Amino acid sequence: MSYAPSVSSLWEDTTAVSRCQLTPSPEAARRARTFTRQALASWGLADLSDDAEVVVGELLANAVRHTGLERSPQERAAAFGLWLLRHQDGLMCVVTDPSEATPALRQPCSNAEGGRGLQVIHSLSDHWGWSPFGPHGKAVWAILFR
Repeated sequence: MSYAPSVSSLWEDTTAVSRCQLTPSPEAARRARTFTRQALASWGLADLSDDAEVVVGELLANAVRHTGLERSPQERAAAFGLWLLRHQDGLMCVVTDPSEATPALRQPCSNAEGGRGLQVIHSLSDHWGWSPFGPHGKAVWAILFR
């Protein structure tokens, strides 16, 4: 059994933070995956790149899907972003969006074309969750330990 530090100690032991400003657009996922792979390589966490790219892609897909279209493009873009927090034992991926919709892990129908994003995040990460972010919106995060 490997040691996994507590979630609460992640903030205290964060050794690097990197942010990528994104817009809710089709090219955002590619940009986020490239950004993630480059950041992890520079932090010596390349062994987490494959899983982190999938997690970031799913977090981002959910954020784009649930971004409030009733808001102006400027409001949506201002609250939309990706943060990567480097910890001595791994990584925290955080995607923010202006939606107030609560993420919920659910079991999709076997023939459904979507609805598996949080299942994928749940299976690839050690912990995941969400927090309110700013006056409107949320941050959905996932933690991957080595």
